[in-house]
Amino acid sequence: MKKVIAIVVTYKRKELLEKVLTRLSEQSFKLSKVLVVDNNSQDGTEELVKSFYLNDNIFEYHNTGANLGGAGGFNYGFQLANNYEYDYLWLMDDDFLPATNCLEELINVGSNGIIQPIRFNLDGLCAEITPVVYDLSKVLCTNPKSHTVADIYDDITESEIEIAAVPFEGPLISKDVVDKIGVPEPKFFIFNDDLDYSIRARKAGFKITCSMKATAERLLLNNQSNDLKSWKGYFMLRNHFYILRTHGENVFVRNRSLVIASFYMLKSLLSLDSKTMKVVIEAYKDSFKLSNNDNHKPK
Repeated sequence: MKKVIAIVVTYKRKELLEKVLTRLSEQSFKLSKVLVVDNNSQDGTEELVKSFYLNDNIFEYHNTGANLGGAGGFNYGFQLANNYEYDYLWLMDDDFLPATNCLEELINVGSNGIIQPIRFNLDGLCAEITPVVYDLSKVLCTNPKSHTVADIYDDITESEIEIAAVPFEGPLISKDVVDKIGVPEPKFFIFNDDLDYSIRARKAGFKITCSMKATAERLLLNNQSNDLKSWKGYFMLRNHFYILRTHGENVFVRNRSLVIASFYMLKSLLSLDSKTMKVVIEAYKDSFKLSNNDNHKPK
């Protein structure tokens, strides 16, 4: 029987986390271990996880000691998993609610790569915005993600389809992948750590698929605002620049970040928006080494 370790990263969402942990305890395929990685919530999350341990000793609580973001939390979880034997890691955050047979359906696919379940909003609409195509070779392209699973959901007839990347919301990652490409990059803090990991996996020859039979619900609506004045906007822009420069397949794509930054700076200059100007300049400068997290993450 395959050994699966779930890694759940959480931060100040105790009520949602309780629902997720309950569902993990109800999986039709028994988990070997559930590692709850808490980004120092200080809201009773530790006591909640320990209450689950009283009924099922597969649960473990680990506090990172600081807010490391999703990227740092998953990196921390991968390091913890190295202490155990496993065949797969199952990654999720605290608003991912898998169906009770979700893990069983993922295991049934039998991949040595990465398998993503299909997510739905609470209203039943498909929420799987993972890219079917993520083109880092096209020169004249504003967004490498041309279409998503949700875009083609009504036309899918296969039980699994190949995709370009996964979010860290439900993917089952084989140990073969971990052994070959290592752990997620913690310096992303949030956004694109999962995309970077997916690209690295595909470059190493692993297949990424999405199962139509393995389902899950998102307990919160996806909110990726493009507001550059927000703390999230900085990370979205900086990390996108890094992806283009690191994984771009030609010189034009690798340098597209300079074109994007110049556009936003000119727009900010014309509108006398000094705040956005500062965010864009810092995002571009920091994208070379994914630096300056502490000055931009929420306090």
